[in-house]
Amino acid sequence: MNTHEKLRHRIDELDAELIALFEARMQIAENIAEYKMMNNIPVFDEAREEQVVCRNVERLQDQSLEIYADSFFRHLMALSKKRQHENLKNYNVSHKI
Repeated sequence: MNTHEKLRHRIDELDAELIALFEARMQIAENIAEYKMMNNIPVFDEAREEQVVCRNVERLQDQSLEIYADSFFRHLMALSKKRQHENLKNYNVSHKI
């Protein structure tokens, strides 16, 4: 296997890890949506989002990736919020009599 193929193989391995983590995170987002709905808490919490982004960007070893990590986490949280809104909508529809 040449270097290019080895690097691609490693990317494939990392992608498999990422997708498993993504699914786990989205499941937790679904649980959070349910909790928020039951406790009348809004989905969006700006302070919490900033805290998550900042904390994770600070974890970088390579600070030249800061803008990309910032973007990554903001997109990830946008997907989580979208999923939470969808779950809340589906919950409300399924619980109407």
